[in-house]
Amino acid sequence: MVSLSYVDEDYAVPLEQEREMRMRGRLSNIRTATALATPFDGAGIDRAGLMTAIDRQVLAGVDGVIVCDVTGEGYSLTDAERDIVLSTCLEQAGGRLAVIAATGTYGTARSIALTQRAQQLGADGLLVTVPYYSKPTKAGVANHLRSIADATHLPIIIDDDPQRTVIEGGATLLSALMDVENIVGIRHGAGRLLAFVHLDPVLRRRYHHYCGDEVDVPAFLACGGHGVVSPAGNLFPFLLAAMGRGFPGASARFAQQMAALLLATGGQWDASAIKAAGAILWGSADAVRLPLVGIDAEMRDALQRLLASHEAPVEECRSPVVA
Repeated sequence: MVSLSYVDEDYAVPLEQEREMRMRGRLSNIRTATALATPFDGAGIDRAGLMTAIDRQVLAGVDGVIVCDVTGEGYSLTDAERDIVLSTCLEQAGGRLAVIAATGTYGTARSIALTQRAQQLGADGLLVTVPYYSKPTKAGVANHLRSIADATHLPIIIDDDPQRTVIEGGATLLSALMDVENIVGIRHGAGRLLAFVHLDPVLRRRYHHYCGDEVDVPAFLACGGHGVVSPAGNLFPFLLAAMGRGFPGASARFAQQMAALLLATGGQWDASAIKAAGAILWGSADAVRLPLVGIDAEMRDALQRLLASHEAPVEECRSPVVA
């Protein structure tokens, strides 16, 4: 027999369904989410490092984290490791922020399996990419996402990044999925600012729109974007949270930080560069898995000079971390 949250037979809601309803509402209120880097140690997943990273996000006031996406090197994780990452983050977060699992792949059946496992483990929501590599038609992409949504009650944010997928989702895709209630948002990838600005007002209102391109964040928010999903939160979560809350000057400060970091890394902005900067700031693990390799000595020196400077654009990151 299903446990009920209260006993009025006309209005009783199963506890699990009630939780999912709350989480969907909570996910819709997310304005900032960090695409979390996955720390590795000699044994696999560095659980202690992962717990510290979650505490840092909570202390900063970030609304949520994305786990096991590209920044989290999800493509290199075994199913058991994905379980460890998601379970550890959920346990450490303890409801203090939303934990969103990236479960999309280029195959529908595999994506559904990952989605259902994430739901089973208690994920608060899902980030599902437009299929990459397989190059489906637009109808195929829509059916792929619809099938995943039908397999879960969790809220879904679409990850639309044509630079990675070589497929443009955009307005056509959003229009095709208007009736799928648990597809609640979209993360717009690099170079998608104009596509967002020119969206039909109906589509602007129907979905929550998140910027996934750090360079475009100030303009994206100024043009009515709902929020930001960014790996930059690994390095300056306090500023990311401040920007999401509309603090004066936060967007400009964010742009300055990103410009300095991109200059120091020669435009490289992947898990290797993010982890290297994190190691300098926090002493966290910087190991990556193939096909990624660690940054070279020249880039590491540039980051070291930048982050050690009194004018370092990420000095706010040095705030204390919850033990």
